[in-house]
Amino acid sequence: SEGVEPESILDFSVSTNPLPPHPEVERAVARAAFDRYPDSSSEALRRAIAEANAFSPEEVLVTNGLAQAIVLLAFAFCDRGSRALVASPAFGEYEAASRLAGAEVLFVPAREEEGFAFPAQRLMHAVRAHRPALVWVCSPNNPTGAAPSREEAVSLLRVCEDEGALLLLDEAYVNFAPPGVSARGLLPSPNLLLLRSMTKDYGLTGLRLGYILGATGLLRPLRALQPPWSVNACAQAAGEEALRRNAYYEAQWREVRSLTEWMASKLRALGYAPSPPSANFILFKVGDTAALKEFLWRERILVRDCASFGLPGYVRVGVRSEAENNRLIECISLFKER
Repeated sequence: SEGVEPESILDFSVSTNPLPPHPEVERAVARAAFDRYPDSSSEALRRAIAEANAFSPEEVLVTNGLAQAIVLLAFAFCDRGSRALVASPAFGEYEAASRLAGAEVLFVPAREEEGFAFPAQRLMHAVRAHRPALVWVCSPNNPTGAAPSREEAVSLLRVCEDEGALLLLDEAYVNFAPPGVSARGLLPSPNLLLLRSMTKDYGLTGLRLGYILGATGLLRPLRALQPPWSVNACAQAAGEEALRRNAYYEAQWREVRSLTEWMASKLRALGYAPSPPSANFILFKVGDTAALKEFLWRERILVRDCASFGLPGYVRVGVRSEAENNRLIECISLFKER
């Protein structure tokens, strides 16, 4: 409404890979066939994902981003009148999809006074008390960055197995996290599915690409529900080529981790208390978020107000390039001095 060109905005409100794609990924998109329907099963990409994760292709379902995966999971495994647990704060689509499928949604929130640590014990207690159909956990969490330890993930899965719940670990940000955060080693299990986002890992935001890892029997009803040709030819081509260039992206993920550590240190130096950096974004409390947002917008900078996550007074900033991160820190410093 202000006539601002999108290219002039520094958008720290999103949390995807901020670094440029491999040139061959762009060329693969340009070569994709536009004159015929895409492979409805994403067979070549499915095989590439399976190989990269040491799974069989039958244990992989490629989706049109994780938003589609979340809807498929809710409708496949939530019956009307069932319950879904959400470890919160969390991505709003877990709740929206579960309610749309007819489930009652219950929340197990991380506590501010505990530094938003993963609420493992309270979540396990809730699984035993409510016997939900689904348990939604984002690991690392968006927006706090918290993740269950290996021991907590194992214990939670055991409780879900005992109570007949399906544990859904959304690992959309796991490649930006320190090594060892992924629960991939807990598969296969009849009570666990992992969600992954190539949109975020490989910076394919405009193409929408994700996948689910898990036991063949759990993926079967999802395949039946998924609309045909869900994943377009450009997304499939980009995903295949990105996996061929994984060393390039692994180097980017290491760089992003370094950039995140740097930004957290600068925010601490300004007197803020950012969450421990364990993804490609940082959560910190500013108090008057409206004032900060207004101040930054004058410089055409966007940050994410976390009131929508139930965290008023907090903002989340996604990491961008070194120069752009410097610009943000300079502007926040000026905001503090005003």
